[in-house]
Amino acid sequence: MVAPVEKLIVVGPKRLARELLAELQRAGVVHLDPLRPEELSEYRLNPGEEAELRRWDSVVSQAEQSLGVMGKAVMPSARPFVGSLDEADASVKPLSSRAEVLGKERAALEEEIQAATLFGKPADKLAGLAHGLDASPRLAVIPFLLSRAEELGPVREALQQALPERFELDSDALDNQVAVVVVVKRSDLETARSTLSRLGLAELRFPGPFAALSLTQAAARMKERAKLAPEELVGIRDEVSKLAQSSAESLQGLWIRAKDESARYKATTDLAAGKYGAALMGWVPQRSKAQVEEALSRLKGQIVYTFEPVDEHHEADQAPVTLENPAWARPFELLHGFLNTPRYGGYDPTLMIAIFFPIFFGMIVGDIGMGILFGLVAWWLGNLSRAGQTLNIGFLGASLDPKTEGMVSRVLWWMTFWAILWGFIFGEFFGTFAERLHIFYDPHHAEGGGLIPILINRLDFERTSNFLIVLCLAFGIFQVLYAFIVKAYYAWKHHSQLHLWEGLGYLAGLTGLVAFAYSFQTGKAGAITTPILIIGLLIFVVGMVLARQPLMIAELPGKGGQILSYIRIYAVGVAGAVLFDLANQVGFGLSAKLGFVGILIGLVLGIVLLLFIVAVTILGHVLQPIRLLWIEFATNFGFFEESGRPYRPFKSVRGEQSP
Repeated sequence: MVAPVEKLIVVGPKRLARELLAELQRAGVVHLDPLRPEELSEYRLNPGEEAELRRWDSVVSQAEQSLGVMGKAVMPSARPFVGSLDEADASVKPLSSRAEVLGKERAALEEEIQAATLFGKPADKLAGLAHGLDASPRLAVIPFLLSRAEELGPVREALQQALPERFELDSDALDNQVAVVVVVKRSDLETARSTLSRLGLAELRFPGPFAALSLTQAAARMKERAKLAPEELVGIRDEVSKLAQSSAESLQGLWIRAKDESARYKATTDLAAGKYGAALMGWVPQRSKAQVEEALSRLKGQIVYTFEPVDEHHEADQAPVTLENPAWARPFELLHGFLNTPRYGGYDPTLMIAIFFPIFFGMIVGDIGMGILFGLVAWWLGNLSRAGQTLNIGFLGASLDPKTEGMVSRVLWWMTFWAILWGFIFGEFFGTFAERLHIFYDPHHAEGGGLIPILINRLDFERTSNFLIVLCLAFGIFQVLYAFIVKAYYAWKHHSQLHLWEGLGYLAGLTGLVAFAYSFQTGKAGAITTPILIIGLLIFVVGMVLARQPLMIAELPGKGGQILSYIRIYAVGVAGAVLFDLANQVGFGLSAKLGFVGILIGLVLGIVLLLFIVAVTILGHVLQPIRLLWIEFATNFGFFEESGRPYRPFKSVRGEQSP
């Protein structure tokens, strides 16, 4: 649910502004907003405070750069520095200077090694072809590389036309290329270069420290540095490692302190101020009021503060939104938080997602083996989270911090539970593998035999398909109708008559259509369903008129189609089950026909097919159930129509990234 918040107003002496902000920052629960009354102006830093802000920002920058050189990530859980600004400056500068020097030396050595590795052999070969002529004051040497020896002929012809009898060309094989040098008089250098350029050839130039050297000098230098630079780099890396061991913790503490001090200076611009006084406005979740009162009690007698309830009707667009859900459901906030933030006073879909997403996922997967695989992933992510390690997902260009890993792990454990539970109901372990081993058996098949009876064999389409489809439709009827109940309730709560009648109209119209569909398909209860249909359609028409939405009549069948969309839970799941069954048929079929060799071949082929099926179906198994909740449910109650302001409490960086 959306947690209730209250507005906080604090008034006190201007000289206590930063002390007040320090107390609120330590409390870490107040969302600050700029306060701009007509009677007061914006709080402005004086020149001395601006200078201090720049110095604290400089400490932040130096600490970050130094930690970057050391390969250390910022750890907000470290102990903050407790000295003054002058002491912080004095502490960070020598560490930053040393780290900067070591970083530059390391980068230069790495560049040398890379250049020597890439260009060492070509430079040596080309220098041998030049025979020292690159040092001549009258001659110029143009080195370049060709991909094939056949290209030498056109090069020679072009040079002969441009510089008849005024050049020398020599070449030699080099791995998969051809090393070539052209020697000309210095007066003909530009002509030779332009001729080669027209052929799409460019003079080979060496990077970095070798750029200003002649060909022979560069080759000799690369050979020398290829031997010495790696040893020097090891020494520099040892120095960096020692510096990290001795100073990384200090730099972490300096970064935390400087970051917090900088945040307090910048937050003062949100205050309103007069000549001697200042005022602050923020928002506090009701559950956190005690923390704020405790923090402000330290300034008792010097400040005045008050809490005011939020008017949902007039202030909903201003109040920040924080969610308050049971601990078991909280991780599921990830599944909608990146899409939209509910409006203050609006409906939070977290509980609906937390209950039904794992159930839908489990019903689609319905396989003990697949559930175990998801459980292994959940266990692995949980271990990463507890160890405080970040997971980098290279192909997505994304990363998961330890806190997010823990939340994803808990979501996966719920998915694992329901996948295994439905797997027992369906009697599936990587498809029919366990059934073929007579662990599961279908009691409705005469030839069946095993240890555990299959409660619902979804591969027995004749016996179970109707029941499973009706079950999926029941989920759809409940969620789509409940979405319009939510829409109507919150419209009534916020005095929005148009949305109220829109929600009631769709609710009544869909109820009538569902009643009609039931009677039409079963031929039963016509005496009850016909009045429901008529009354539902009448209410729908009234709702359409009062909501001033004539297009509702065209959209009503589409809303009914959204209920039918829930059949995909059955369809996607049974498609995966069929594929797993085919893989088992291949494996067990080969073992039956070819004996022991067939068992080995069938086992290998079956595993390959199972892995392929998992790779092909896994994305759909995850996306299909969450899509139903995002589109069929969330769209209908208006989740995407209005957005709230995310709750961003003013707090120390120590509390922002900690798991």
